Amino acid sequence: TWGERNNVTVVAQESGDAAAVIFDAINAARARKIDVVLADTAGRLPTQLHLMEEIAKVRRVIAKADPTGPHEVLLVLDANIGQNALTQVKAFDKAIGVTGLVVTKLDGTAKGGVLAAIARQCPKPLRFIGVGEGIDDLQPFKAREFVDALFEPGAAAVKTGAGKRA
Repeated sequence: TWGERNNVTVVAQESGDAAAVIFDAINAARARKIDVVLADTAGRLPTQLHLMEEIAKVRRVIAKADPTGPHEVLLVLDANIGQNALTQVKAFDKAIGVTGLVVTKLDGTAKGGVLAAIARQCPKPLRFIGVGEGIDDLQPFKAREFVDALFEPGAAAVKTGAGKRA
């Protein structure tokens, strides 16, 4: 798993309540004196109301377990969904208070042009971009590099970790 590859403890359950899993993970982290807990929930669409309520419950449980938390709420968006990304940002922000974005699949044909619409209509900082499936392919977002790549004739939107255009 990615946790093992990165020497990170993973608290997981195959089934059950997502809020209970994160509650257990926070308590396990405290017991082990671990400072950071990442909660990765199953993918969902804003139209799946029961799943949106489930993720809102996860947020409430985190806040109950740590009154200062959650410290960051990242929404992961697929660059290939285009203008639907704006709808997703609005819906998830309303449900859980999104604090930042991660945009994946920028190594494909998607250029990430919807980011301009998101920045204008519901500004959220873009924290990371995904440019592949390797361990180094999740990269901090660098606005200047992204914009420069958008305006290079025939260039893809980003550089991969190897410095090659994706």
